[in-house]
Amino acid sequence: MKRIASLLGALALGAALQAQVPDLALSDLSGRRVEFRDLLADGPLLVSFWATWCHPCQEEMKALQPLHEAYGGLGLTVAAVSIDDAKTTGKVKALVKGKRYTFTVLLDPEMAAMKAFGLLEVPGVFLLARDGTRLYEHSGYKPGDEIALEQAVKAALRPSQPACDSTGAGR
Repeated sequence: MKRIASLLGALALGAALQAQVPDLALSDLSGRRVEFRDLLADGPLLVSFWATWCHPCQEEMKALQPLHEAYGGLGLTVAAVSIDDAKTTGKVKALVKGKRYTFTVLLDPEMAAMKAFGLLEVPGVFLLARDGTRLYEHSGYKPGDEIALEQAVKAALRPSQPACDSTGAGR
């Protein structure tokens, strides 16, 4: 019975990873509405949910900038989604400017996007394929977590390989 429960849990996790990104639009720091499907237009999308009051979130944000710089030109889009409430939006803008983050920052004061992704707490990061399929997700942050995330990003950016016959030649 325990084995069946484990199998069902693994199947549920696999289904969650295959779930499509919800059809969402949030405001960026200048008030412009940004749709998630538009962020997926150039390639994979890395979405990080965070808040100014969350120390692990701040550490994760520092790790996102190098990923944005290294892979942004290769098709990766990084979007950091702040769940700070409307009263603290000024803190979000000041932090982003002060840290010189150049990736997209979106505001989710009602936590609608966070809930749509099924995330219960921050930080949380999701890597989505161009079609919106979840390729990777992780909640919480500790130094070193960015290593697995970068591996997932590299795999998402890798072009699909053609099928090979037994000699290794493409079909």
